[in-house]
Amino acid sequence: MKRFLMTTAIVLTTAGAAVAQSNDALRAEVGNFLATSPYMVDVNSLTDAQIAELHGAYTSSEDASERHAKVEAVINDNNVEYTDRPMIVMVEGSEMDRSQLYQSVSNALIGTKYEGMAYTLSDAQLAQAYGAVNSSDDASTMETKLSAVFE
Repeated sequence: MKRFLMTTAIVLTTAGAAVAQSNDALRAEVGNFLATSPYMVDVNSLTDAQIAELHGAYTSSEDASERHAKVEAVINDNNVEYTDRPMIVMVEGSEMDRSQLYQSVSNALIGTKYEGMAYTLSDAQLAQAYGAVNSSDDASTMETKLSAVFE
């Protein structure tokens, strides 16, 4: 009986951790999507249900305009607080499309300890990260610059 109870406890603990991990992964995925959208939303303030609803809205098989309308409806129907995001960011004195800047930084962060975290950056931090990953600095200097941006 003791063995059964211990096994059950271990299984439930492991299952709970797996659900939490998948919720965190889904939250990060939604955050990455929103980072390229015109909505500046604090992803950490969203409930798990709102995260799931947003994920369903932007991953539907409908065309892009219908997906955009669904995302907008989820945000408005749930009274999610957001700020309109400018789609142009100033980077080193030049205008850059925000979604291209975000994609560039996200791709450059693959394999670093900051992989998947570009969505947490403000536009100014995104521009700083872009400068860090596109400089001719060595890996150690780039890591120091990225650390300053993320921490």
